Amino acid sequence: MPSLRSTRAHALLVLTGLALAACAGDGAPVPEPKADAPIVTSLPQLPQLPTELRPVVPPDLDLAFGTDSVRITISVEPGARVNALLPPVIDAGDGRRFLLRAPTVTEDSAYFVERASVTIPRSALPIRGTLRTSFCRSDERLCRSTERAVVLEDR
Repeated sequence: MPSLRSTRAHALLVLTGLALAACAGDGAPVPEPKADAPIVTSLPQLPQLPTELRPVVPPDLDLAFGTDSVRITISVEPGARVNALLPPVIDAGDGRRFLLRAPTVTEDSAYFVERASVTIPRSALPIRGTLRTSFCRSDERLCRSTERAVVLEDR
């Protein structure tokens, strides 16, 4: 059987050499495509970005103090929509999470129709943490995820 193993090893070696030679080609330079020739691709065309990009303004929080509670409402730029599938949340540094919701959403359940808010007791203040929000501008076809530090204190 040693001769059979040797024959297999030699055959494998020859096949590997042939495969490498086929991949290497003949060494001739690849011709450059013509400048006016269209590029054919199966990839979808990416949207064109405007020449001037607007800066991303992270959403802000509005606080309405009651006698024993405070209502926290998210405020985004005019025309923007807050993503209801990934609702805004305040992650406090001490582990508490405050999820902002709105009672109605769009027909496809993707966006809040009204401003998202949460009501918490005043005794829960101060809150130091991070506001995480996903919102979509009216003139863009994508949603942005933003994070910003927040400090909410009793007045």
